[in-house]
Amino acid sequence: MGLMDSIKGQFIDVIELVDDDSQSVVKKFDRKYVNNNEIKTGAKLIVRPSQAAVFYKGGQFADILTEGTHKLSTNNLPILSTLMALPYLFNSPIKADLYFINLKQFVNNKWYTKNSLIIRDKEFKVIRIKALGTFAFKIDDVEKFIREVLGTQKRFSQEDINDYLSSFLVEAFSVVLGEVNVPIIDLAMQYSKLSNLIQLKANIKAKEIGIKFSNVNIENISLPENVEKLIDEQSGIGMASQDMEQFIQYQSARAIRDAAQQSGGVAGLGASVAVGKQIAKTMTNDIGESSNKIKVRCLHCGALNGEKVKYCAECGEPLSKEDKMNNNDKKEEKKFQIENSINDVYEKLREYKKLLDDGTLTKEEYDVIKKQLLS
Repeated sequence: MGLMDSIKGQFIDVIELVDDDSQSVVKKFDRKYVNNNEIKTGAKLIVRPSQAAVFYKGGQFADILTEGTHKLSTNNLPILSTLMALPYLFNSPIKADLYFINLKQFVNNKWYTKNSLIIRDKEFKVIRIKALGTFAFKIDDVEKFIREVLGTQKRFSQEDINDYLSSFLVEAFSVVLGEVNVPIIDLAMQYSKLSNLIQLKANIKAKEIGIKFSNVNIENISLPENVEKLIDEQSGIGMASQDMEQFIQYQSARAIRDAAQQSGGVAGLGASVAVGKQIAKTMTNDIGESSNKIKVRCLHCGALNGEKVKYCAECGEPLSKEDKMNNNDKKEEKKFQIENSINDVYEKLREYKKLLDDGTLTKEEYDVIKKQLLS
């Protein structure tokens, strides 16, 4: 370092940070010409919009200067002057660290669960999930941020703090899920509501370090593969209970998918589709039989009523003993049909068990058929 460099360093009178690095959260002012941190008393400090200048002395927080042009003196650096024991208007170098704080909003940050979270669900009991999303943040309280986060680093970037802040959101996400008690299969419809709750919860903790979150969003909540498969199976079963025609189409589509994955390819497709239709047909018959309850016909209007009903639901007239006696023959006939069908039910179960054993049916499909046959 030459003599002129030393002179330039001693008489620097304008301090500012023109930083093109939009990712910089905090940046320390470094002298260009001399290897010390002395700043001349009376120098001009330019603090740009969305900036704050902070003096730090001996590990202690000193003064904050906001947007504007400041002439450094004991007048506008009262805390630092006290720490340095400077007499009023004393003209000596200021020996302190100067940091520029970026007060803008930092956007497009990612948060995610590094490990699966274990939560309780009414339908699936205990389940593991993962989640990811985005968030924005800004420094809302410079003094708290300097004390709690900055430390002695010369530069602090958006990337440096991202993982730290992400942990706030993951913790809030876990707490919110436990509080709202939304079923797993309904979470996708609640992303907006959950995001707002996560932001509110995370900001309570972030306030302690001078940070404020905004634009917190959930992009995806993922379930284990086996749970997603089970949901697919249940949706197919639900379809069967409402529309057999659609269920047959669903089974056929599954058969095509499975055939493509098997070594036999489409050669076994016809058998798989036939099994799907057979299941659907069995369920249709069983559902129809279960709904075929014994009815009592009203002699006044001819309407059918439940066996234990005392008054006709159509005309309101009381159902007489004669009405019920006229239906005794139907009752006996139904009883006879039920007794004779028992053997047939167990025959069907044995056949379906064979299909389960050779892998043609899944365990879920077999359980549904068994339940319908035995109901």
